Amino acid sequence: MVTRIPTRVLATPNAMRATAAVAHGDVGVALHHIGRPELAGLGGTLNQAAAALPRTPSVLAWDFLSIALAVHAADRFVIRKEAADSWTRMIALEVELADPEPWAAQAGAIEDTLRFLSSDIWSVRFRGGGARPPAVADRPTDRDCACLFSGGLDSLIGALDLRAEGRRPLLVSQASPKEGSVQRTLAGLIGMDAERFSARASERWRQPYEPSSRARSMLFLGYGAVAAASLARDGAPVDLFVPENGLISINAPLTHRRMASLSTRTTHPHFISSLQRVLDGVGLPARIRTPYALKTKGQMLAECRDELIHELAHRSYSCGKGKRLNQHCGRCVPCLIRRASFEAAGMRDGTDYWANDLSEHASNEDVAAARFAAATLERRDVARWASEAGPLPTDPDLRRGHVDVVRRGTAEVKAFLDAIAWP
Repeated sequence: MVTRIPTRVLATPNAMRATAAVAHGDVGVALHHIGRPELAGLGGTLNQAAAALPRTPSVLAWDFLSIALAVHAADRFVIRKEAADSWTRMIALEVELADPEPWAAQAGAIEDTLRFLSSDIWSVRFRGGGARPPAVADRPTDRDCACLFSGGLDSLIGALDLRAEGRRPLLVSQASPKEGSVQRTLAGLIGMDAERFSARASERWRQPYEPSSRARSMLFLGYGAVAAASLARDGAPVDLFVPENGLISINAPLTHRRMASLSTRTTHPHFISSLQRVLDGVGLPARIRTPYALKTKGQMLAECRDELIHELAHRSYSCGKGKRLNQHCGRCVPCLIRRASFEAAGMRDGTDYWANDLSEHASNEDVAAARFAAATLERRDVARWASEAGPLPTDPDLRRGHVDVVRRGTAEVKAFLDAIAWP
């Protein structure tokens, strides 16, 4: 059935109201509930996870997390193939908040931010009745910033570099089934597991779920904002670090088939700056930092300030498609950039890849797309190419920096691929 009218989504902490929404033909999501086939839910364990925070989250921060949960739920439960063009969804999202007033004026800005992030058409409204933050026993902490920690190579480097700089980050993780064990292991090995806010949304309803998950970074940043705000004193903003290399952040489409929303925009600078304006607009004291936005992954690895990276890099998890394999697939775009970064840094890659010999996977879609982008790099207008992923900053120097990191990052991938004896 093709959907040509908006899909209405009600996100509420009240299971009865969520059930009633479904009875009216809408999508009703029970926030902070464990879902089941007859009731869409997610975030059922977040109250317990909040015990790792140094103090009770503010209503403002918890409401932002509720918005992030609601967006993630809509992104997963509204199926793209039912849209008129089998991709662009029209989503009318209503979220119940503990204090909706600060967010009402930001509804339009949030809609624009989500429009860019997922390439869907969003209508967002807020009303009362939302969940208040769970009470957390105050505990002393020396943490001075928050840092997203996915268990990937970039996040490992980010945590190590912050420590080397004398910063004391509170790590923030989305503990999905595969990454959760990696996050725990790496955080323990670098001595930071005791200072980590680890949560898991665990969305659940009737399947199938929408697999594209273009809005998932809202969830991660929702956790991060709660963690940063819990460290804030006297309203002063706290740094929330998002360690991601510049090539992945821009994520220029490798081929024409991967244009626009077919390439993810999870940390694109336009998305990050748009979301920051929303947070500033409501006064949420979290300042999003992307310290590696102008660095390639190879640079990040080579310039890591802690020698421990040589022992731990291969234990990180960067794969986008290997969960069923229980190892890195070795051939998806994140794996290819990862493998190229080890070569660029002159560091041995001890990662166990399923597709270890890429010459046997030349016809794979991701491998073929990466080879095409690499082969055409020298004759590309890289500035135009980079802008195809989304608007770049208007500041000329910063804009040139983003274009240059796309060129240099792609050159790393090209050097890695050119060394392979293709059939």
